[in-house]
Amino acid sequence: MKKIVVQLSLVLLLVLALPVSFFLIQQASNLTENEEIVQQAFNQQLETILFTINQNSENVIMAWVNQLDVPLDCSGATIDSVLSQLMMNNVAIQEIVFFDIKTRQKIKQHCRNQVTQIKEPADEVFSSLERSLQQGYRKVETQNEGGNTLLLFRLKTVKPQVLAVIRLNNKTFVEQNLGSGIQQIAQNRFSVLITDTLSRQVVYAVNANVSDRQTAHRQPMWYVPGATASIALMSATITDLVYERAQRQSYLFAIMVFLLVLGIVFVIVTIRREIRLAEMKSEFVSNVSHEIRTPLALISMYSETLLLKRIKSEQKATEYLNVINQETNRLTALVNRILSFSKMEKKKREYHFTDVNVNELIVEVCDNFEPHFKAQAVALNLVLNSHIPFISADRDSIIESLINLIDNAVKYGNAENKTIEIRTKSTDGNVYIDVEDNGIGISKKHQKLVFDKFFRVTEGNLAHKAKGSGLGLNIVKMIMEKHKGKILLNSQQGKGSCFTLIFPLKKN
Repeated sequence: MKKIVVQLSLVLLLVLALPVSFFLIQQASNLTENEEIVQQAFNQQLETILFTINQNSENVIMAWVNQLDVPLDCSGATIDSVLSQLMMNNVAIQEIVFFDIKTRQKIKQHCRNQVTQIKEPADEVFSSLERSLQQGYRKVETQNEGGNTLLLFRLKTVKPQVLAVIRLNNKTFVEQNLGSGIQQIAQNRFSVLITDTLSRQVVYAVNANVSDRQTAHRQPMWYVPGATASIALMSATITDLVYERAQRQSYLFAIMVFLLVLGIVFVIVTIRREIRLAEMKSEFVSNVSHEIRTPLALISMYSETLLLKRIKSEQKATEYLNVINQETNRLTALVNRILSFSKMEKKKREYHFTDVNVNELIVEVCDNFEPHFKAQAVALNLVLNSHIPFISADRDSIIESLINLIDNAVKYGNAENKTIEIRTKSTDGNVYIDVEDNGIGISKKHQKLVFDKFFRVTEGNLAHKAKGSGLGLNIVKMIMEKHKGKILLNSQQGKGSCFTLIFPLKKN
């Protein structure tokens, strides 16, 4: 119990301390902030967003460059396939042309409309791109062509030495390659606008147009010359931003309070469960005391009678000795059950698995119960499948499980006509043992609890009519778990109960 109290205290401390700590840290942070710092941070965030848009455009362009820069001969058919595939996957590309660095002549071209519009670049372009490549980096130059952009770059591995030129449509390029990213950035908080500064035409817009007064943050597009990206917060003032931030803090605090309440509920439920378990343990001790007291009283009374020689005949002496023997066996079974449960709780019980014939085991247990069956007027019906395969099991554990189930069937059987039927079958790779009685049955609300330790059904006068410790079914459940099997219950109140032991067969 002490360990449980410590654990509950730690959980309660964490549940209380974490939300309070978060809230205090948040409040301390708010005290050190001011609108100027918030404004600076916000401006940096907007600049970063615009940089991200440009970075995405660069990633797309460099992916095209790397796709073209393959170690192939321009005269081969493979390079034509590469060019066709690139244009097919990217609608924005209108034309691709290769120029020989030495001769300045076109050596390869692919056009959408079969009419080339790309002219030979100036000599300084060839020289500039060649110098950058010699210095260890590849430069991509851009040229504006009124709604279109020329991308010029030097290929490293294609033979002969080649300068490649891509003509792309600005609007299509932004929509196809940058549109989804911009929409994800904008959502319902930012207005993003890309405009051609020369023609004043809108290339791409999200969340309507942004006026010059609102748009305080602009960056030129790296690979769309003449175009500018603009971004603004739709809630135009920092005051709105601070208010929104305060709302988020309120939501965070509400979540912390919810977690706190949830933690308190968890603690209360746990404490109630532990109290219930303590009550069940106390009831268990009381039941066991009564269970032990009765056989001890009988043994003491009859042994004293025998010792004082107050018997009238040898028949009475034999009767008394039989009672002493029966009560001794009953007391031994109860003690063994408690010791078995204790070992299983501490995981100290040893299991010795061998090949077991369940039919022979059932017959053996029933033969031992024969005097008990006669005394209680129990009709036993065995329906044993003769083709049941052997199972890998601990023999003593299976005997203990059968004894517990049969003992319950006798105790809770029909008072006037007790009948117990035990069946075996094998199907679906399992061996099944059914122990069915025609007794009082178990209500639905108790069926999930009967396998809990110390639990006993105490409705009406049942607790006094059928004595027990509340351990039997729990022991059977733990035994079945050790055998990788399970126990099932099918019961109807007033009609009886059927407990089924399921053992998995060994896999070859």
